[in-house]
Amino acid sequence: MLQHESISHKVYELLKQDIISSQLEPGARLIVNTLSKRFGVSGIPVREALFRLAAEKLIVLEHNKGFRVAAKPDAKDIYQWQQARLLIEPEIAETVLENITRDEIAHLRELNRTMRSHHYGPRYEQYSYFINLNAEFHNHIVMATRNDLIIEMYQTLNYGPQVGRFHESRGVPDINLLCDEHDEIINAIESGDLEKYRQHTRDHIILGFDRQISYSSSH
Repeated sequence: MLQHESISHKVYELLKQDIISSQLEPGARLIVNTLSKRFGVSGIPVREALFRLAAEKLIVLEHNKGFRVAAKPDAKDIYQWQQARLLIEPEIAETVLENITRDEIAHLRELNRTMRSHHYGPRYEQYSYFINLNAEFHNHIVMATRNDLIIEMYQTLNYGPQVGRFHESRGVPDINLLCDEHDEIINAIESGDLEKYRQHTRDHIILGFDRQISYSSSH
């Protein structure tokens, strides 16, 4: 079972890299038999990887057509993610501050230090580390609510893998700004300041997505 899960995960990671780096263009068909031959595996782990990518909205499953690579997010998609995140992350302030532990705050600081100190290149394999750490940072805060419904709702946004497509050829040029904003959020949590947490979280979401839109419109 562990071996099977490992194969499925490896196929998932390779396909995700191809999609985000545009080796697989939007609209490209993903055929299970063809991918099985390419990776030298059975169809089962390939299907599992495809359904996982579909759940993250990196690919779409069309009736009677099969799997295709999803279109790249545009400004409208970014705005919708911004709206959804603003409805969740600042509004969980009281629950987070009531439940988060010192160890969890220390973990947030360590994640942010690691994010800031790493070097990121312009290709997916060079900045995917940031995508994963940044997702873990925000998930870690949401997990502190101890509310399974909020956690599940947040995780269905899947903005991390999608936004990763904007970083291709640019890497993470705003890493210091982003980590400074993370530090402000952590400091607000540690001091128990609800309003500062809400404000810094709102600012972080809005400024981050503004940077994404600014970059995408200039390229």
